[in-house]
Amino acid sequence: MDQVPAILLFDDGQGSLGPLSDLRVSFEQRSGGLTAIERAAGFGTPVRMAAAAGSMALLAERHGAESVAACTAALCINGRVHAGTRAMREAFDGLASGAVLVAADGTVIAARLAGAALTAFMSSIHAGKPALPAGVQQLPCALSVWSRPWHLLNADVLGAAMAADMEQVSGAWPAAERGALPAHAARAGTGALHLHASATIGIGVVFDTSTGPILVDRGAEVRHGSVITGPAWIGPKSIVMDRSVIKARTVLGPQCRGAGEIGSAIFQACSNKAHDGHLGDALLGEWVNLGAGTVNSNLLNTYGEVTMRLSPNSPLERSGRQFMGCIVGDHTKLAIGTRVMTGTSIGTGTMWAAGKAVSGAVGSFAWVTDDGERRFRLDKFMDIARTVMARRGREPGVAECARLSALHGAGAG
Repeated sequence: MDQVPAILLFDDGQGSLGPLSDLRVSFEQRSGGLTAIERAAGFGTPVRMAAAAGSMALLAERHGAESVAACTAALCINGRVHAGTRAMREAFDGLASGAVLVAADGTVIAARLAGAALTAFMSSIHAGKPALPAGVQQLPCALSVWSRPWHLLNADVLGAAMAADMEQVSGAWPAAERGALPAHAARAGTGALHLHASATIGIGVVFDTSTGPILVDRGAEVRHGSVITGPAWIGPKSIVMDRSVIKARTVLGPQCRGAGEIGSAIFQACSNKAHDGHLGDALLGEWVNLGAGTVNSNLLNTYGEVTMRLSPNSPLERSGRQFMGCIVGDHTKLAIGTRVMTGTSIGTGTMWAAGKAVSGAVGSFAWVTDDGERRFRLDKFMDIARTVMARRGREPGVAECARLSALHGAGAG
């Protein structure tokens, strides 16, 4: 693909991951091993970001003021594109200035714009109503986009995205950082195995690449006796605990903990499932903690299609999937022995310490015990959040605190 002055990732507001969309726009979501922001870095050109006005301060705080600065010409890419960098390069190759790639349903996949046309497009995104300038040339594009949580778990698309992301990440490692399988671990299958030299591999670990590649990134650890089946992604500084079973299409983002049985699940970052229990066909945000023995169901007793609500007030939607576990919002904590039923959505900042199973859609900032449900006090929530984040060397910024406060206020009463 010919060089472009900048990449502009834009959020068109047409996708919702339920509580996972409370604190992140589309291009910040982990839709494979990487987010769209991390993939865009592979283009080797400056990356800019555009979303509805209410998210711009948060984006600047997380990614730097330069990330939201204006640009005069850019290749604009929809943050919901579900594909690796190579596939995007091939699709965008030769896209002329003023041309737009659209999916069969009319979704804008990418546009190469400059000058007044780019300014108008960015203004429409900030207003929350993306609109293309008049007179642009529209061309068909076969790249897929996600719009609901279950789309991210599509086996074929997720597997392909993970494999492409592994090639991008491992391909950037210098030769000295490419690790080798130690003699005390074993390997089955002929798929790719990417081990960073700084990763720690325990005794008796088995990597099975028969059904897909595996990546263990910088500073990660896979402890003794664990079995990992590809495609699987163990992110930077993440830990797979002893004797864990990590099944196909599992993504542990940076600084996560995984234990027990995990399959077809995406951990955004900094979340813990550090004890035994099953988690399958699930999406977890950041700063989530699942207590020991927490399990989720990902299959109905009827073997029927799973339907779910993304929030208590949203409509019941068909997932098109027989297997669909749960969605867990940022900063949610589930007590030991929690049972999570099929197709459950748990809102941001929930504290669940009740003996009954979690089902349906739980609102944000719910404090649930055997005595009933009440509202999580914001000051107490923020104290806990700061304590938890400090364990990873982080603290919430001003814009993040403001967003959390607004979310809490929106659900009051």
